[in-house]
Amino acid sequence: MVKACLKNFLILLIPAFILFPADSYAKVFKKNMTVMGTALEVTVSSDGPAKAEGAFAIVYKEMSRIEDEMSEWKDGTYVSLINRNAGKKAVKVPDELFKLIAASIQVSEITDGAFDITWAAMRGVWDFTPGRERVPSPEEVRGRLGLVDYRKIELDEKNRTVFLKGEGMAMGLGAIAKGYAVDRAMRAVADSGIKDAIIRAGGDMRVQGLDDEGKPWEIGIRQPREKDKLLARLRLTNISISTSGDYERFFIKDNVLYHHIMDPKTGYPAKACRSVTILAPDTMTSDALSTAVFVLGPQKGMELIKKLKGVEGIIVDSDGAVHTSPGIRINR
Repeated sequence: MVKACLKNFLILLIPAFILFPADSYAKVFKKNMTVMGTALEVTVSSDGPAKAEGAFAIVYKEMSRIEDEMSEWKDGTYVSLINRNAGKKAVKVPDELFKLIAASIQVSEITDGAFDITWAAMRGVWDFTPGRERVPSPEEVRGRLGLVDYRKIELDEKNRTVFLKGEGMAMGLGAIAKGYAVDRAMRAVADSGIKDAIIRAGGDMRVQGLDDEGKPWEIGIRQPREKDKLLARLRLTNISISTSGDYERFFIKDNVLYHHIMDPKTGYPAKACRSVTILAPDTMTSDALSTAVFVLGPQKGMELIKKLKGVEGIIVDSDGAVHTSPGIRINR
């Protein structure tokens, strides 16, 4: 799946998306949960609550499984093991994780390093925890920046091992694994017999099938600076959509807004965008690209979007101007 998606390329307190279900709720069921450290909302159109509850359980189970394999926050996961052995030895990993890391590297290559899973080496330098917000000194940033380099991830395809070449390096898959988990969960839901559903995990969403009126689902994309206002309304089906915004995790100090989307080349928050929304054939792709385009900025980001098959985008730049790719029609 990962390679096929690449051929086509090629966490939120305030949701980036607002779902507008049809007026009739007879067949639409919704459940909110928490998984992978983010808010999870599952909406299905089915012929009864029992079948809907089954779908909710399937989504939670599949996404929890992926979290237990790919989280860098949990002890005992393969990613945690890779990070603990950085600069020491290679770690044999499951095929699924190996392919996702390989896909991450390919995204890094096509985005000229704007997407880089080794950004995790910067953790602890910045702190966005409410009440503990912290801006590091330039010396602290420079001290860690040398550990951020996707080219120092060594993959052994034959033995399925992963090695971070530098001691102190770390990887974090948060900007791609969540999207991948949404894709896998939606596939499991479809296999259960439900064809019309939405899975939203933070800023990442997969929209499948139709609402209970037989129409594409209507999705609202919020204004970055006005949480109660919409930038756009889109009718969508069988597509993935992800938004990265500077309003997700941030703090303001000395009249400067600092947010969690880091530029891997500078070690500081990317400055050129307020939000980026990407539509793509799968959520793994839209997840990774929304982060990468945010870092690239409106000009380079839109140039990349236009090169990629099946990908569209909406960029709100740092001045609030809206940039859309040719395939986007905004209904306000």
